[in-house]
Amino acid sequence: MNLARTLSIIRKEMWHILRDRRTFLLVTVSPVFLLLVFAYSMSVEIRNVAIAILDYDQTTLSRRYRDGLASTGDILIRYWPEDYAELQIRLERRQAKAAVVIPAGFERDLVAGREASLQVIVDGTDPNTANHTITHIGGYTQGLALEILGEALERQGVSADQLAPIDLRMRTWYNPTLKPIIGWVPGLIAIVLGMPAVAATLALTAEKEKGTLEALITTPLRRSELLVGKLIPYVLSGLVSAVLCALVGVYLLGAPFRGSPFLYLLLSADFFLAALSISLLISVFVPSQQAAMVCALLIFLFPGFFMSGLFYPIASMPPEMKMEAYMMPTTHYLTITRGLFLKGLGMSSLWPFALALLVMGIVVTGVAILTFKKRLA
Repeated sequence: MNLARTLSIIRKEMWHILRDRRTFLLVTVSPVFLLLVFAYSMSVEIRNVAIAILDYDQTTLSRRYRDGLASTGDILIRYWPEDYAELQIRLERRQAKAAVVIPAGFERDLVAGREASLQVIVDGTDPNTANHTITHIGGYTQGLALEILGEALERQGVSADQLAPIDLRMRTWYNPTLKPIIGWVPGLIAIVLGMPAVAATLALTAEKEKGTLEALITTPLRRSELLVGKLIPYVLSGLVSAVLCALVGVYLLGAPFRGSPFLYLLLSADFFLAALSISLLISVFVPSQQAAMVCALLIFLFPGFFMSGLFYPIASMPPEMKMEAYMMPTTHYLTITRGLFLKGLGMSSLWPFALALLVMGIVVTGVAILTFKKRLA
């Protein structure tokens, strides 16, 4: 091997990397990006799980129980519904991951030495968070709660030894068995349906590499006509994939589907509009298929897997990570698929996420059209 010729090749490739900004970013910045994503994802602790408390008792002891439940930081009491219907709405819309119902007579039963009851309702669509919440509430109620309540009762002349254990009645909604696969299937569907968007990044870059973009440029086609014409076929093919994924999830993997099939297709099209608009924007700026594919994977696959709420609740993420998560179409679509499959929700509950996807799709498509130049560089 000739050392001089080898050094010449090394020098040429170094200049290529330094002069080509896209190659430089892919070679140097993308590993750092992935490291940050993986590090953030693997270090996230499940904390500040939002719960709702419906206190029918409204006594000193029920308030002491509520305050102690939220004192560790693992549980965040965010909602105080006035009735059971409002409590159900909080759970359906994923605003609360669990709810505690303190019945009337809670203090009276404890003071009298009778067994007092508490009801805990847990959203089972996210098994990891559900198990964490059950463990925390159950352990606190049977341990620390009795200690705090016992001290309060002893001041009233009742010995803590006379306290009867609390009857903690756990109910898990939407996924009663807490099987991980039931909660993961709708979320994984949201992840894998990002692959049409990855493929769509080749829509313009393939034309650039093959030289066929020149023929399109010479036609009277407008920029909007060209880009939208490339987007629509991917939306349609993505809907076919969405149907196939739903069939596999229900009939092969055993996930329930409780929502409207029509609404599922409509909101899937909404998701594809948002995701594919990002793909078009990538293909406008990236000249090669390989670079476009790498960029799409960095945007859709890896962050979608770890930052969309599939494994870790978004509420437990750092603020900067939350901002990135809500900027991804997959985050909103994952909430939609879980709501449709496991909860049977309608548009009245899912419209904020559908609107976020629609706005994202329209804005990014507009940016792609404005930045696309109908001429060769």
